[in-house]
Amino acid sequence: MPTTASHQPRGSAAARSLKSDPRPEPAQIISARDLLDRAESRLRESDVVTDPTEEFSALYQAALRAAGAVLAVTEKPKRRRGSLSAWSRLPQAVPELTGWATYFAGLSRLRADAEVGLRPVLEEQIAALRPRVDEFLHVVETEIIRREQGKGSKMPAGAA
Repeated sequence: MPTTASHQPRGSAAARSLKSDPRPEPAQIISARDLLDRAESRLRESDVVTDPTEEFSALYQAALRAAGAVLAVTEKPKRRRGSLSAWSRLPQAVPELTGWATYFAGLSRLRADAEVGLRPVLEEQIAALRPRVDEFLHVVETEIIRREQGKGSKMPAGAA
């Protein structure tokens, strides 16, 4: 009878390789692709809104959805205790994205303050954010493709 993975002795090389397969589950890929699509949609929406706060919020949410896409393919589904932000979880999942996580986490307070009317968002802030979000979405798409192909992260460190 041919030997299949389910019939491999415990500790065999084939059994170990199945456990260490770096590819995410199909449901994780689907979730990541959906989140990345939603990120790209928010990026496009930011092009048509005229209110600076709404534009900033759309850009920030695009980055946040992209971070969620990375987490979808890197974190194993489990119950989390407490509410850890995507920006605090991202460096744990993919250390090479620490610079991006730090950059976007630094904008969280501005986003929250602007959305409740405590601070205005300046055009210069939007102009600085837009290309970074666009680049981050490209970085995330590359990471998702690498994970789909069973490759670990090999992106440049920091990046933001």
